[in-house]
Amino acid sequence: MEPNQHERRQEEVITCPTKKVVNVRTRELVRTFIHPTEIINVNRTIIRNKHKYSVHEREVHEKVEEGTPGCDVKRERRPRPFWF
Repeated sequence: MEPNQHERRQEEVITCPTKKVVNVRTRELVRTFIHPTEIINVNRTIIRNKHKYSVHEREVHEKVEEGTPGCDVKRERRPRPFWF
């Protein structure tokens, strides 16, 4: 007999945990969002009208003659208006 036949050699098999290899392939995608904005610039002018009424005061002397003046009887005399 051969020595190997009588002696049964047993091999021990040890299984290690599985090694994980992760290959990541990243693809970048740009998404454009448009948010429109409208800006209105208002240039406002406010005009406030202020009315002033100036008052001018003056004094006028009025003379009224009644009846016939002096010697001239035929000519009528009317009172003169105050603004003359």
